[in-house]
Amino acid sequence: MTKNFSGILTLNHKNYTIEMDKKFAAAASNPFSDEYAKLQEVRRDYPKYKVVVTSSKAKESTSGLTFEYMELYIEKHDDETKSIMAEYKFLRAQDETSKAMGLKGESYLTIRAWFLEKYPEVKEFISKREKIVEDLQKKREADRQAKQEGEIKERRAALLAKIA
Repeated sequence: MTKNFSGILTLNHKNYTIEMDKKFAAAASNPFSDEYAKLQEVRRDYPKYKVVVTSSKAKESTSGLTFEYMELYIEKHDDETKSIMAEYKFLRAQDETSKAMGLKGESYLTIRAWFLEKYPEVKEFISKREKIVEDLQKKREADRQAKQEGEIKERRAALLAKIA
């Protein structure tokens, strides 16, 4: 009998984690669901692994990439004719023609995509920064877990010493 699970549940042996996406986590929060049963089965098989809810890999994070940042970056990296800033203002409906016509600017997502296409080095920088932060968070979590396991061993040794 095949069970159909919503979402994804995976084992990450490198990081000692049981990873699930938000959809699986939501379904697993119901103690009567197949997802809950599967999660508990995996937790029994891997008791030292930490359960983690992962965000979608497809989501592109551009934290800090505000309109203000884009404008400052364009000002510093525009060509002599200021054509990129003119294009940016046109997209934002901040140019004279758009203002006169009462037009609305494009969405943030559209302008962000345009900006990252014009300046791919910004996208590379953001990706590099996110990787460094992610690695730091993983190290902190590993250190915290190692410290916790050390404290448990110390308590266990102290209890055994009392017994002996």
